[in-house]
Amino acid sequence: MEFDEYIVDLNADCKCGCRDYHRLHNIYHLPNDLGASVVANPKKSGFDENGYRVLIIKFSGPETYSKVSPERFPSNPVECADWDEVIKVLRDLKDNGL
Repeated sequence: MEFDEYIVDLNADCKCGCRDYHRLHNIYHLPNDLGASVVANPKKSGFDENGYRVLIIKFSGPETYSKVSPERFPSNPVECADWDEVIKVLRDLKDNGL
């Protein structure tokens, strides 16, 4: 699938519990050192049972990153109703940077 080449395996110590519930949680590291932590069906209060939550991040090293909030996104994390919306966010980050 598109963007699979940018998935990095940093979830070994994931604290969100996604692995316990066999939910998708991928971290994407784009060539411009931006990226996203994408989680399916977040179990936290206030999130939909469907869709994805996309946390926009900036890498400062291969395994080090922090949350960033580009002004063009109304919130971070970004709520996505489906996978197509996730891809739009990833494309935007890759093509437009911060």
